[in-house]
Amino acid sequence: EQQDVTFVPSKHLDELPVCDVVAPSDLLGGGYMFEAQLGSKKFLATVPPGGVTKGQRFSSTMRELETIEIPVPLGAWRDSGTDCCSDGVFHPLFLNTCFFPCISLGQIMTRTGLDWQGEPANKLVSGLSCANMTVFLMFWLAMNASAGFMLRVAWERGRIMGWGEYYLPIILFNVIMWLYMINLTRKVRESLRNKYQIPEENVEGLEDCLCAAFCTACAICQMGRHTADFDTYRATCCTKTGLPRQVELAPVNFYEDQYQNMNDDAEAQQGHAV
Repeated sequence: EQQDVTFVPSKHLDELPVCDVVAPSDLLGGGYMFEAQLGSKKFLATVPPGGVTKGQRFSSTMRELETIEIPVPLGAWRDSGTDCCSDGVFHPLFLNTCFFPCISLGQIMTRTGLDWQGEPANKLVSGLSCANMTVFLMFWLAMNASAGFMLRVAWERGRIMGWGEYYLPIILFNVIMWLYMINLTRKVRESLRNKYQIPEENVEGLEDCLCAAFCTACAICQMGRHTADFDTYRATCCTKTGLPRQVELAPVNFYEDQYQNMNDDAEAQQGHAV
């Protein structure tokens, strides 16, 4: 997204260059980063402390678009499964999940390294997960559109389609496709819980299945929020990860050691207390 920017040279060679940027949307908090462009050069702009509103001009350093790794919380979900609208009803994750849940799930699978079956995979395979889910959605829609076209042609010709001839096959097709979506959501949720060491909170052994079956949209939104930092980096509708292209998730072992050190310190303090 190209922003209105003005270049201001730095006084020192070791400092990042500075430019004036116009905020692209409302209520951007301090420290929030987004992609801006000056001529042919793209860079990361950073919102100053206090935040800005849409149309407000502010000065920002021009950070290179290098890969940025963001940590994901270990041991518990980032927030509740009922916080679907915590970022607003027009948030890309919420809208994608409501209208195209296959694509939202594919974005989550890609950025967390899962294949089309919800299993851990290498980067080459998991990088295709969003594309695979997009093809899955297109096939689903095309089959229903074809069935609708056939029904219309039959109706125009005065032919009455029988239950077993038309309605039963299309109902079975949609049930099978939806069951695949539910099972895939369950497997992705289970994989994320295992990866980030999140225990089941309610129905042990059945929580993933029940959430996927009866709260599919809430489960997908929760996984999307857990594996992103929307307070710092904006969500996107049309990238394969649902995040800016330069933003990736930090490997689990990158910050697992920090949690382990915290646990060791806590255990040591308890030992001294005893």
